[in-house]
Amino acid sequence: MAKALTRAQSRWTLKELSAAGLFAALTAVGALVTIPLPYVPFTLQVLFTLLSGAVLGPRVGMLSQGVYVLMGAVGLPVFSGRGAGVQQLVGPTGGYLIGMVLAPWVVGRILRASASPGWGRSAAAMLLGLAVIHAAGVAVLSFHVGSLWGALTVDVVFVPVDLLKAAAALAIARGLEARGVAAAGEERG
Repeated sequence: MAKALTRAQSRWTLKELSAAGLFAALTAVGALVTIPLPYVPFTLQVLFTLLSGAVLGPRVGMLSQGVYVLMGAVGLPVFSGRGAGVQQLVGPTGGYLIGMVLAPWVVGRILRASASPGWGRSAAAMLLGLAVIHAAGVAVLSFHVGSLWGALTVDVVFVPVDLLKAAAALAIARGLEARGVAAAGEERG
């Protein structure tokens, strides 16, 4: 049974808030690297989204991407193609943005379930985080292209590149961990 958080444990620390802000900014920079395609562009956002869950843990990683999406929703041009506004959340890329908020929680939870996750667990965490992003993305995209099959056809183009981003996020996270960079406020195990 999960233990309840005390009031002190549920508060955000300055370290956690700073780390979340940093990863929100990194994700915004990742959106600047855009290769336009019909419906959904190639960007580096997925790399920073997965990395946020691995480095910051589930709670702070999810906060970082929530802050990123909120920045764009309130009008800052941080989405791909310098897009902004609430309409982006219901547009063709809206599901991917929603998935980007959920994915760090999945990645972080899987990695924090073990005191020392091996390469297999780490790779599984990245793949499941990627699956969350793509599932949410396809769900919303299907309304814009007219069918689930059409959305899957658009989405499948991104899978090989996103697998490379997941591998890069895994390598960076493991490299940071080997150098003693700890997660912001979240313990393993």
